[in-house]
Amino acid sequence: MNKASSKAVSRTLRLVRIAIFLALIIVGAFVKFPIGIVPVSMQFAFCMFASLMLGGTDSLICVAIYIAMGLIGIPVFSAGGGFFYVLQPTFGYILGFLIGAPISGYIARGFKNNAPISVWRMLLGAFSALAIVYAVGVFYMYLMLNFYVGTAMSMSKAWFAGCAVFLPTDVSWCVIGSLVSCAVLKRYAPYVGVADKYSGYVYTRQSLISDDEDGELQNL
Repeated sequence: MNKASSKAVSRTLRLVRIAIFLALIIVGAFVKFPIGIVPVSMQFAFCMFASLMLGGTDSLICVAIYIAMGLIGIPVFSAGGGFFYVLQPTFGYILGFLIGAPISGYIARGFKNNAPISVWRMLLGAFSALAIVYAVGVFYMYLMLNFYVGTAMSMSKAWFAGCAVFLPTDVSWCVIGSLVSCAVLKRYAPYVGVADKYSGYVYTRQSLISDDEDGELQNL
């Protein structure tokens, strides 16, 4: 496989991976589990998983496309879509995804997806995303309820309603996502980056074949 073909395949696979995780995030908004009196969705789990698997840049692109789709009216959010969805008290969590996903990806994978893959980096990235999503989401909900909806709520009650009831499940997702991402990346893509390394490696086992062996294969 020559350099041009390798670069084209890598670019295509990059777009495919972004599309796959975009679909998962959309589906995650509607997959809910009735745990206790509060349903828990899969949206944070898939967003966090995207940040670990795609890295910072591509996860940012993925979440940005998701938000853009929702704001132009496509019903990809859990309660619909449209520009005025920003007035929903829970929209802060979606903004948290936009901030948390790239930061998580850069921590876990490095700025060019070239950081050593380790479960500790994955865990640090995942829990960074969790902290950012909760911080932005709870604060946004507090502001909207008190100053737009007109429902008085203290910060402590907002923190309990918007964080405490979801925390055990999301912590579990962080651990599971980190372990799965680490295992998958070590097995299938140990050398793939998002910038210069895309020109030298393909996101398959073909990247492990040397140039000489590749030439021999082409001559067969």
